[in-house]
Amino acid sequence: MLGDQMGADPAGLAMAALCTCAAAIPDRIKLKVKRHDNWHESARIWVALVGSPSTKKSPILSAASAPLRAIDHRMVEQWKKEVAKFLALPKAERHDKGPPPQKRVRIEDTTIEAAQQVLEGSHDGILCYQDELSGFFGAMDKYNGGKGSSADRAFWLRAYNGGEYALNRVGRGVVLIPNLSVCLLGGIQPDPIRKLAADSQDDGLLQRLFPIVLKHATLGKDEPKPNVARAYADIVDALHQLERPGLCGLDDLTFDNGAQAIRYELEAKHLELESTEVVSPKLASHIGKYDGLFARLCIIWHCVEHVTVAIGGAELGQEVEFSSIVTVDTAQRVADFLHGFILPHAMAFFRGVLGLSDDHDRLAAIAGHILTRKLQTVTHRDVQRGNRAMRAIRDVDIRPLLEQLAALGWLVRVDPPRPSSQAHWQVNPAVHTKFADRAKTEAARRDQARKTIAAVFGGAR
Repeated sequence: MLGDQMGADPAGLAMAALCTCAAAIPDRIKLKVKRHDNWHESARIWVALVGSPSTKKSPILSAASAPLRAIDHRMVEQWKKEVAKFLALPKAERHDKGPPPQKRVRIEDTTIEAAQQVLEGSHDGILCYQDELSGFFGAMDKYNGGKGSSADRAFWLRAYNGGEYALNRVGRGVVLIPNLSVCLLGGIQPDPIRKLAADSQDDGLLQRLFPIVLKHATLGKDEPKPNVARAYADIVDALHQLERPGLCGLDDLTFDNGAQAIRYELEAKHLELESTEVVSPKLASHIGKYDGLFARLCIIWHCVEHVTVAIGGAELGQEVEFSSIVTVDTAQRVADFLHGFILPHAMAFFRGVLGLSDDHDRLAAIAGHILTRKLQTVTHRDVQRGNRAMRAIRDVDIRPLLEQLAALGWLVRVDPPRPSSQAHWQVNPAVHTKFADRAKTEAARRDQARKTIAAVFGGAR
């Protein structure tokens, strides 16, 4: 409905709203994923809307995050009042008491140090809102002149997982963040994210993002619609005020038997899907996050369902108890959403938008293509006849890759018959002898990957 009014892709609105709800849910609400393990998850996800400027990324992000930003505004105003009271105290009392901590649910333009200061007082996690993610990633190198970017990236990697975080700094002393927990929501254009993927270290930061590839905007409709924005804001407010279920707030959420069975089936399916490494190692690494993502999405679904019912009950003067059991119906809806919505967007992003973004991936893809096709010679056209991502490699970029394979002893350059023709490359016969077993394994893996992908997308290539 809101998407029709805005003329924006509803997929982007849905995922941005989901991330906002995740950030609103307090981290004290946890799901015990397995019965006989200490694996717990909180509602924490990272979402990137990928599209050109014409896809209305900024309006989507603004509309979806508005309720949480309103909550944060009230929290900032309250904190300012507490700071004013603190500054009015005698100096000795201020020294003993210490300044009031910031308790927030959102940050935007920030440094690592400022984010740490906010997180010291925000134990239930925050939303890092970035209208342009290219600036967020670029600041990791720019702010530290490249020297401390690894430390910055490590900080954000930890923020995806949550949990206690300790640091020691000259001047600040020992700082203990009880829960380093950050949801991330932002937008980025295709070209900048390709460059980021190619230039940055492959430490898994990019793979933690759940990308939504936006369709082009359409003409908005100026028609009366139900006030879904008000209902959505009420849900976000209710999520922010949730307490842990159970006696004295001590219980964690758990799966019922049916939900646990679905989780187990998905775990096996995700292992099978990771065979897509032959198509894109980054995609395989991304799918490796799905077991945890499934649990996190189950928390969001369970909590949203509860507060929606609770809001309806309150209007009738009824109180609804917050159940600690995630049911099989909820788990099935999440499983359908994960594999029917998020996975296709991830495939479109990693295989289409991103493609093969670094030389290692490209060289491995070309080498695998040589082995599986038993090529004796290689031309530019042979390279572009490989998998979908290889077809996206520009002609000007192919020669340096083939020269690298020649330096590794795989190829020998053969001069073309005419100066205007492209060079051919002779495959070293020893390659096929030495890697005969590898060729069989590679062919089997590629065949399995094709079957797996076909099964996921109903045979679509």
